[in-house]
Amino acid sequence: MHRGSRRYEVGVVAILCLVYTVVNFEFLGINYLLPFVVPALRLTNGELGAVVSAFWVPFGVSSYLTARLADKWGRRQSTLVAVLILFSFCSVLSGLAASFHELLAARSLMGLIEGPVLPLAQSIVAIESTEARRGINMGIVQTLGAGVMSGFIAPLALVQWAVHHGWRSGFFMVAVPGLISAALVAAFIREPTAGGRPDDTDVRGTADSYGHILRARNVWLCSVLSVMFVAHSLIGLGYLPVFLVRERHLQPQQMSMLMSVLGISSIVLGVLVPAMADRMGRKPTAIVAGTLGALCPLAALYCSASLGVLGMLMFIGWAPVGASILYMSTIPSESVPAGSISTAIGLTFAVGTLVGGGFGPALSGWAADHWGLRITLVIEAYIAVCMGALATGLRETMKRKPIAA
Repeated sequence: MHRGSRRYEVGVVAILCLVYTVVNFEFLGINYLLPFVVPALRLTNGELGAVVSAFWVPFGVSSYLTARLADKWGRRQSTLVAVLILFSFCSVLSGLAASFHELLAARSLMGLIEGPVLPLAQSIVAIESTEARRGINMGIVQTLGAGVMSGFIAPLALVQWAVHHGWRSGFFMVAVPGLISAALVAAFIREPTAGGRPDDTDVRGTADSYGHILRARNVWLCSVLSVMFVAHSLIGLGYLPVFLVRERHLQPQQMSMLMSVLGISSIVLGVLVPAMADRMGRKPTAIVAGTLGALCPLAALYCSASLGVLGMLMFIGWAPVGASILYMSTIPSESVPAGSISTAIGLTFAVGTLVGGGFGPALSGWAADHWGLRITLVIEAYIAVCMGALATGLRETMKRKPIAA
């Protein structure tokens, strides 16, 4: 495959989609194994929370630092290969943990290793994609395979595997796919050059390029938008199931059906929204998709129609998952020189994960203790409106004229 050809571009997207699917399976898979892990290791609720936090804090830090180093050295592909090899060998450590402290250390290490994967992958996609397909390519890498895996395959496969073979072996399932992914990246993806970004002559970062990132309005606006998106999604995933059962008095099976709708929406809108951005422009799509996020919690609060109508409204209201591709990858990558792409993407991921993930659910839980469970969905809706409003401050990064819808 020749660099710059459509076939090479498709191949890069397909391989990196597989890469993130494998990594996503590991870091979301533990959620489905926790019902087996908690009694086996006799974890308290506090220890369980510590295990979850121990993954995401180093994840956020390493997503930025490794991306920064990859930009400085201009070695994105080789860095990704090295990370995937480490990921494969260390993925078994969680399954070998015999105590809370061992599991805490294993999850901290995995967060540190997995954090750089998506920023590195998306920076390669940004450089190798044509502008007309950059948005949809990034959407495919980040949501297509990961959505199918985490929304459908992982819950079924891991739970059944844990029942028949034990929960420990569930953590061993990604070691070989991880090594295969590393081999594919090494064999078929070349070190990115500025070929896909004709305005740049070098893909290595400089001190001045770092200053350019900090001065770029789109980058810090996207960082704030990433905080809002992470908080919005985690509040929804954390409190919607409880609200639907306790406050709406739905049966657990009905609740699970509605939550599965959000999984389907992540797959569909995670690709469709970036594709729309390739036609209509990044900024208007980000504004509309972000604001639509208010529809999901408001429908859960006030829609008294049938379950089907409620599911349809929640499906549409999960549109920020598609807008997040624009906030966290596409717009930052198009707002800085090619030598700073990994750093810009890593920065938005790090800020969003650390601030949005660290404070959003916790503050919503504190509010729920004081004013009731409904307030969490009100907060979620308010965040979506703020996302849409803040997105109006973005500068359009699509150089060609958007195609009218």
